[in-house]
Amino acid sequence: MLPSLLALLLLPSPLLGTPAHADEGMWLPEQLRDHAERLDELGLQLPLDQLSDPEQAPLGAIVSLGFCSASFVSPDGLIATNHHCVAGYLQQLSSAEENRAREGYLAPSRDQELSAGPGARLWIVEEISDVTDQVVGKLPKRLSDKQREARIDRAEKEIVAACEATPDTRCRVATMYSGLEYKLLRHKELRDVRVVYAPHERVGDYGGEIDNWMWPRHSGDFSLLRAYVAPDGQSADYSPDNVPYRPPHWLPIDPTGAQDGELVMVAGFPGRTSRYARAESLRFARDVEYPDSIEVADQSLAILRDEAGKSDEAAARLAAPIGWIENGRKYRQGMLDNFRRSRVVERVEAREQALRDWIAADRVRTRIYGPVLDELHARHEERSQRWAQDVLHGRLLSYVDLLGVADTAVRLATERQKPDLERDAGYQQRDEDRIAARFARMDKSLWLPADRRVLAMLLARHAALPADQRIPALDAFVAAHGGADATVDLLFQAPALADAAARQALLETDLAGLKASQDPWIQLALALEAWDAPRRDEADERAGAGLRLGPQYMQALLGSRPGAVYPDADSTLRVTFGQVKGYQPRDGVWHLPHTTVAGVVEKAGDDPFDAPDKVLAAAARSPQSRWADPDLGDVPVDFLATLDTTGGNSGSATINAKGELVGLIFDGNYEAMSADWLFDDDLTRSIHVDVRYILWMLDDVEGAPAKWILDELLGE
Repeated sequence: MLPSLLALLLLPSPLLGTPAHADEGMWLPEQLRDHAERLDELGLQLPLDQLSDPEQAPLGAIVSLGFCSASFVSPDGLIATNHHCVAGYLQQLSSAEENRAREGYLAPSRDQELSAGPGARLWIVEEISDVTDQVVGKLPKRLSDKQREARIDRAEKEIVAACEATPDTRCRVATMYSGLEYKLLRHKELRDVRVVYAPHERVGDYGGEIDNWMWPRHSGDFSLLRAYVAPDGQSADYSPDNVPYRPPHWLPIDPTGAQDGELVMVAGFPGRTSRYARAESLRFARDVEYPDSIEVADQSLAILRDEAGKSDEAAARLAAPIGWIENGRKYRQGMLDNFRRSRVVERVEAREQALRDWIAADRVRTRIYGPVLDELHARHEERSQRWAQDVLHGRLLSYVDLLGVADTAVRLATERQKPDLERDAGYQQRDEDRIAARFARMDKSLWLPADRRVLAMLLARHAALPADQRIPALDAFVAAHGGADATVDLLFQAPALADAAARQALLETDLAGLKASQDPWIQLALALEAWDAPRRDEADERAGAGLRLGPQYMQALLGSRPGAVYPDADSTLRVTFGQVKGYQPRDGVWHLPHTTVAGVVEKAGDDPFDAPDKVLAAAARSPQSRWADPDLGDVPVDFLATLDTTGGNSGSATINAKGELVGLIFDGNYEAMSADWLFDDDLTRSIHVDVRYILWMLDDVEGAPAKWILDELLGE
């Protein structure tokens, strides 16, 4: 008799195994207890029960910005994160007259800290609990895939709604191990976040794209924020009457920084990994997704860079998106290079063959898991055939700001016709404030000449697709308005949605009002929605199939090979540990684990190495600084560690054996960018800014105006 999904969940679990590699693993906090021996070997000085508890220090000091990680570093709500994590905030605070995205910002005093803008949020983990039984424990045995998706979606929304009944609370249900486990994360949400200090762009992003993902690195990728609350301690929107938040935990600073060979840990919210993906997914990414994304990034960057060079205002508005696209482009190119150099696909193919052999070796396993692999392959083929349409549609909505606005309004008006728990995720009542904030932020980022050219580029790419891969609704809209050029002219002829008030009014317009609108952006959004709505129904069915097949596949995979058994990263709180250590990228080369201020000076020159004059002036005295490392003979800038991290970890606190802050992670190394798919113990390294460089910047570079911040960091 074939076991049900629930029976599979109750089989003896392989999830308590030991990692295949000493420093591999983005571990859930409670899993740290299973690594007592390794952590003791590395020199951990904290009790494991304390380290593994999100409600105690140091994990109690770790917070999320929603897209990056951060940490409290003072009892008055001071927060440390990366410079590139606040790029959007700095863009909101920039203009042609004050380009803070370029020049940075140093608050002269606490009352001059600047609001990070509408929509800036901070999430503090208050509780993590297992809700697997509530989500899937009572599912009937016989469900269609669409019914399965609907039942699980409803269960998750009910759990979240009950959790968010508490004021100032934001909750989510996270899926672990492709549906073998479900976790409820309850966060305290703070809505008043302010910029305290962000260094000049040519400190925070020293070397730009030339140095991005590369070693040796000399980037001071850090910034300081502060969280505020109402005088009664409750979460509140920005107000000059608000007071600094008093966190229950914060990280003390270790002014001696990170030492070669010592234990370091990173605690944060890594975004997404695909460590358990099947080989055909990697091949599709290698052969189709990444090359296409690189091509679109190159076309987009050419447009944005050209527009940014036309005026100071354009440069200020486009700085952040240029940086994001550049980073993503290099990431994908690095993936392709790694796939070739490290034979990543071939190694995953070998793992998959071992899985098939394990299944075939047992008659029961063959009956249970053989059909799962066959259906997963068929589902992959279906996805591949839809991919071109899906990705083009997604780019239209995300790359062209006004179309994204119009589409959001149409979707929200449509979903408002349903009971809240039946609305699609992202369009519930809990999401409406964030949508309004996104529309408001657009005033500081919208640049119509760039949007116009990007839309023209995407329409040209769409027209070049084979007929059966194009979006019929888009073809019809373009044809009805005289072709691509005429359509672009119509859409950008004094668009009403460029006005903030018009965008906000759109959120209050019902579906009938939208359908009566003569705005061409709304008309285009309605046409695309009519095409996309039935596809979403099909997507729900496919999601249900994934919820049926995923747990069985993971059970087989984990049962076939004891080893690294942490769940894939999914923006939930994780801890990774390792050592400060260099690496050998190729024959005859060894990368030392530290860089120093001397390297900043050595690289200094033309953009993107045009280090600020005050940095170069202070560098002449850096060997004598109190922040200099006696062994290095200079102030450290960045260091390497053997930690397992990914996107979303940016800004995460790097802590030592005592739970003290020694740095902030901001990058990985180029030779191991494919670690999102497959960890390589010899090559995978994380790149961190040393806390001593942060202290040196505040003390020796910024000097007296920053002393009040330095004193707060040091507890003086």
